[in-house]
Amino acid sequence: RVVLPRRLIHAATWRSRTNETSSVFQVPKVRFGRTEVQMPIVTCGGMRIQQTWLPENIPLLSPSHNSVLAGDSQRNLKQVVQCCLNLGLNHFETARMYGTSELQFVDALCSLMDEGVIQREDFIFQTKVYPSKTLQEFETSFNATWEHVKKLGYVDLFAFHVVSKESDVDRVLSDEWGGYEFIRQQQAAGHIKHIGFSSHGTAETILRLIDSDQFDYVNLHAHYFGSYHGAGTPVPGSDDRHGNEACVERALELDMGVFQISPFDKGGKLYKPSTKVATAVGHHLTPISFAALHSWKTLGMHTVSVGLARPSDLDEVLEAASLYQDAKAEQYLQQAYTNLEQMAIQSLGEDWYKKGLLKLPSCYDKTTNGVAIGHILWLHNVCKAFGMYEFARDRYANLETAAWDDKKTFEENLDKWASGNSGRGYIAGLNLDEALKDHYNPELAKQKMAEAHEWLQKATEMTVEERKAMGFDEAYSLTVWEDYCGDQTTISAAKVVLQNLSGGWLGINNAKSRADSTKRAASLRGSIRNSLAKTS
Repeated sequence: RVVLPRRLIHAATWRSRTNETSSVFQVPKVRFGRTEVQMPIVTCGGMRIQQTWLPENIPLLSPSHNSVLAGDSQRNLKQVVQCCLNLGLNHFETARMYGTSELQFVDALCSLMDEGVIQREDFIFQTKVYPSKTLQEFETSFNATWEHVKKLGYVDLFAFHVVSKESDVDRVLSDEWGGYEFIRQQQAAGHIKHIGFSSHGTAETILRLIDSDQFDYVNLHAHYFGSYHGAGTPVPGSDDRHGNEACVERALELDMGVFQISPFDKGGKLYKPSTKVATAVGHHLTPISFAALHSWKTLGMHTVSVGLARPSDLDEVLEAASLYQDAKAEQYLQQAYTNLEQMAIQSLGEDWYKKGLLKLPSCYDKTTNGVAIGHILWLHNVCKAFGMYEFARDRYANLETAAWDDKKTFEENLDKWASGNSGRGYIAGLNLDEALKDHYNPELAKQKMAEAHEWLQKATEMTVEERKAMGFDEAYSLTVWEDYCGDQTTISAAKVVLQNLSGGWLGINNAKSRADSTKRAASLRGSIRNSLAKTS
């Protein structure tokens, strides 16, 4: 009972053990592929810190720029940016889609430049714009972004955002669309340094973009516990692989920069880990530090994104960064791999562990009728093997709510899907024989899909005792410290509107935390650190 608390305290006090000869730890930097950018191995992600998700072009509801930039949210964001810069974490990543995030980051960075704290070359700024269906729509979106960003002089890293569906890939790679050529023109004008793309897609779609050799870098999902929408989907030309690790390998072969999206949320909700995972990673690592080291050391990815809401959210990943050049990191990783693999084989059986997610079609294959077979079986795996129930349930909710109309054609239904969340959930009675014809055990796959639906559907409510009996219990939650970023399972239009109408007190509350709870959390951390100092 004392092992996990001690390990968390160890992570929260990493600064006292790092760089004893230096006053401030500096995040290591690596070459970001052919961009030649010196990239910190940790990135400040801008998806959880903004005042609102509401787009700025909605009349009446959208907050004014002045009110956003004069508020508590902006003061908090500027503090986070300063903290990051002090640590050498100088890459800031945002997107047009992230509400006021882009506006707020630009303002904070410009303020620091105006104050003489930093110069333009001291930081790396990345933003992303979705490739809309028409060139006119895309140009309008980009120009709105440029109105914010031109104060910085240029964008270091521009990305086509969430290029995930096959139709997205077709469009971006098409000469007829014209969007890629438009961005090349922006690059020639000095507005953009390097061009990349981000994706929540499958290996098939991501590899098409990588192999086009038109991009300098890629933002993608490839995590130890699975590749998000890429998990359980085929790798072209291979019968013994699935997921996005092959995409990482190919990108590195082409000397592209490789950026990992959401390793601690979409990579397993590791700020609220299961007891199984928290114990399996060993005495020296937390689930977060394990995931980061896996990305850097084993996959060779250049940087991992952390969706920060406040400076204390950096503690665990910076502990991992402090281990980056430690010879013992490999030893810690290997022990964790051994423990996790043994756990998975014992729970799933060796045959299923090795072959269960192979030779499955993606949801873009007509034989699936849109059902994300591999995704559902992956969620069953992480529940049964690793107890990651809450994470799996969050992910399955996206499949349950996917739009589908049996009166429309397959292609029409695909077109309605959100680019970042393709595929639908288990459908009882749907014939998937053709889709599963190449799988080593189609009947077992069907049973597991039905069981995953029974566990994860919205209508199922398990008690704490029931979850514990099934091995689905939670080890701890870092949200008890200070509203850890990322613990927002659904972001609906209704919640966004409610947030803005209530001044941030209702709906979604990313950066405006209750003062009393924040003070209590800070006091608790301080007490633990003081106690540790007295006993050391």
